[in-house]
Amino acid sequence: MHFVVLQFIITPSMGKNIFKKTLDILLRPFREHFLFFVIFGLLISCCHTYYELCILNERHTAIATVAHCLVITYVATWLVGLISNKTARRILQAVFIVLAATNFTLNYYCISQFYYLFDADIAQLVLATNPGEAKEFASTMIPFGTILSVVAVLLVLALFCWLAKRRKWNLNLGHKVSLLALVAMCLCIAVNVHWNAWKTGPLAPVIQLSDYDLPTDLKPYFSHPQLTLEENQNRPVNVVLIIGESFARNHSSLYGYDKMTNPKLGELKDSASLFCFDSINSPMFSTALSIKDMLSTFNLTDTTQDKKWYEFPSLIEIMKDCGYDSYWFGNQSCANTHNGTARTFAKTCDRQWFLQKEGVDIIEAHHYDDILVDSSLQYVKQGNQGKHNFFIYHMMGSHIDYSLRYPKEYAKFTTDDYSSEPENHRSILSTYDNSILFNDFVVRKIIDMFKDTESVVVYLPDHGQVMYRNPNMPDHFGHGVKSDPLNYALGIEIPFFVYASPLFQQHFPQTIERIKNRQANPKDWNSGDLPFFIMDLIGVKQINGEDVRPRSAL
Repeated sequence: MHFVVLQFIITPSMGKNIFKKTLDILLRPFREHFLFFVIFGLLISCCHTYYELCILNERHTAIATVAHCLVITYVATWLVGLISNKTARRILQAVFIVLAATNFTLNYYCISQFYYLFDADIAQLVLATNPGEAKEFASTMIPFGTILSVVAVLLVLALFCWLAKRRKWNLNLGHKVSLLALVAMCLCIAVNVHWNAWKTGPLAPVIQLSDYDLPTDLKPYFSHPQLTLEENQNRPVNVVLIIGESFARNHSSLYGYDKMTNPKLGELKDSASLFCFDSINSPMFSTALSIKDMLSTFNLTDTTQDKKWYEFPSLIEIMKDCGYDSYWFGNQSCANTHNGTARTFAKTCDRQWFLQKEGVDIIEAHHYDDILVDSSLQYVKQGNQGKHNFFIYHMMGSHIDYSLRYPKEYAKFTTDDYSSEPENHRSILSTYDNSILFNDFVVRKIIDMFKDTESVVVYLPDHGQVMYRNPNMPDHFGHGVKSDPLNYALGIEIPFFVYASPLFQQHFPQTIERIKNRQANPKDWNSGDLPFFIMDLIGVKQINGEDVRPRSAL
């Protein structure tokens, strides 16, 4: 009996039929759905191939990229071919084409504007953007020519598909050519097995985002690090941290800019109560990535770390352990659940106020940053008498659209002030400098709230802006980009200054001397080490056995 069953299973004719049916299924993408194969493949591969060949000039990588995209295309077409119901098949085809068209649009835009491909970093920025911010971004950072180009490409492909169906063009491959295509596809699969394409190809953002981890509450991760304090040293009563937005250092008159963008802070600098530090860079060119580095002892550039960023001690946690009550005043929107990096830190404070409430459109109901002063004044005056306080102000600063960041009376700079610049740059430069001018006014008002107390105020933005300074990308003015070293460097140049009240200077003369020495002897410093600088200011010598001063700005 067993012999008969085994003999039936291995019957040559049966094996031949199984092989034929399997081969028919494998060839179906070429023999029955080749039009879909071509359209889908073009949409997901052309930008990646162009990027590798024309921007990175890496031919071998470009070949591997094409092989990778062909495998994705084949799998998608094969899945389409498995569906026998015509309506369901068309729906799946439409879904795949929409996804491929979206991939093409995002990559085309990123290449044309930033000279690199859409990736997980950009995806996180998109997820962190509320509708109002998206409107602002679209109005300033999406040129009409880019929109027209994308629409033209998609219309040409749509017209080609329509003509092929209308005129019943038979674009499917014959049996022999399909066999050759299948052999080629096997070679592409072999290339993918030995190449890291899955981490850099069209599916990379999806794969990387699957590892995106943002807890809603940092408090369960508080590790209460071991802190060693300076002996017999008092701590300043008030420590104030002002986090700005998109402030390019070379647009500050404090750093020699030829336009007076910081008159109010300049007065404090002249009176020797404001100390400006040179050679300061932000950890990254975007808010979400910079904030997690700035407000924790996590090091964004250290790839040897085996812990998540939120498992490292945060600055707020450290200040609380040092006896400081913490306050957060934010003028950046709560937005959606993905825009949680700043909000996650804010929730660990004893009190927090987000002046742009969740779900509120940033354009329809935006507030200028001076509302931070008005909203926090009563709490600063009341404070916690006899206690130490840590205040954090998170500003809207010079967030795009720059023209929405200041009231009309601060529109000091006009296009006429930039006659030496290309005409298409003048409006952006004037509105940007006006936003810096208003930022100067607001920061000075925050400082003035603390001038009669024992306070130290630290100001820095999350990152800078390129502002047309890169000759390789002469029309780029926004965030820095990773693909061009100069553009990236320009995008992380930031101002960094410290205000010391008269009482602080009187009670902490050694700290003031160290600050002055730092000014006289600049050193490169990354604001990702901000917690170490704050710890140094309040007299923390070590954290978990690590000396604080080597990573401090002083």
